Amino acid sequence: MKQLVLMRHAKASKNLEHNSDFERNLIEKGKTDAAYMGALLKKNKSIPDYMVCSPAKRTLKTAQIVAKEIGFEADRIDLENVLYEAGLDDLKHVIRNISDEFDTAMLVGHNPAITGIVGYLSPTFVQHLPTSGIAIIQFEVDTWKMIQAQSGKVIWFQNPKNIIL
Repeated sequence: MKQLVLMRHAKASKNLEHNSDFERNLIEKGKTDAAYMGALLKKNKSIPDYMVCSPAKRTLKTAQIVAKEIGFEADRIDLENVLYEAGLDDLKHVIRNISDEFDTAMLVGHNPAITGIVGYLSPTFVQHLPTSGIAIIQFEVDTWKMIQAQSGKVIWFQNPKNIIL
């Protein structure tokens, strides 16, 4: 069995005057939301063996914050350049090439691809995965290469907008 944790990066600044899109930083709310979602993952016992993310600043920072919350060593996070402007085929390729030594993998990326891959991999309709949103999909397979369209089941879906503190 394989389990995939899909997360959209946390809320980032919209100010592009001095930064490129690639260099956008997380705002404080984004940092807080990412930490809270990491704590929820830990509480849910959904700790990945492997993490991969886009190298964009906001995505890497999101992954690092979550890693800290769940006790995953941040220097073990893989950066995958193709995830920055990924389409559905790019995400499928990255997922199918995860080493089979890992049973639970986490991918932190960008919309629209991150929302699109949830709908591709499972029959669950997800109109929009908001910033810091997480979907966990479970697959009854032994190898990541066997993952196909609609072959998974969303077993957990959460985002900070649904949570009242």
